Amino acid sequence: PNWLLAERAAQDVKMVLTGEGADELFAGYLYFQDAPSPRHAQNELRRIYGMLGNINLHRTDRMTMAHGLEARVPFLDTEFTRLAMSIDPARKMVDREAVLTNSRGREKTFLRELFEGPNDNGDSIPRPVLWRAKAMQCEGVGEDWVSILQRKVSSLVSDAEMADAHITYPV
Repeated sequence: PNWLLAERAAQDVKMVLTGEGADELFAGYLYFQDAPSPRHAQNELRRIYGMLGNINLHRTDRMTMAHGLEARVPFLDTEFTRLAMSIDPARKMVDREAVLTNSRGREKTFLRELFEGPNDNGDSIPRPVLWRAKAMQCEGVGEDWVSILQRKVSSLVSDAEMADAHITYPV
């Protein structure tokens, strides 16, 4: 999807703003609902923020520059990053029930709250859009690779083998 989006955008503009870094600053992944404490969540945010250059930013750069399109990453501005990482991590915790109901407390709640209500022009993001679940990269093109991978692994690895994995493959 990034390739096609960049190709289409380049027909009309020379530069785009992306959301790269928002998930890594505001606990934007569903697995954050498993964080046992705000401290654990903050440590994980630091870890994945440090990994951005390994995959996410490379992908963005390659997809956009392949079409002569410049991608800017406002969430990764150094001052903004410093501010976002100084927010109490308890405000970034993900609540399992909120995820199920697409409501306050789901991933990136702190960021979503900044966009609630009308702006100075009276425009606002509709609530169902603001609080909806984020689609994974592959879901935008009709592929659900996570389910495909889970089915494949389930066909190759039994529950008993998975339960004994820590014995068979000690860390």
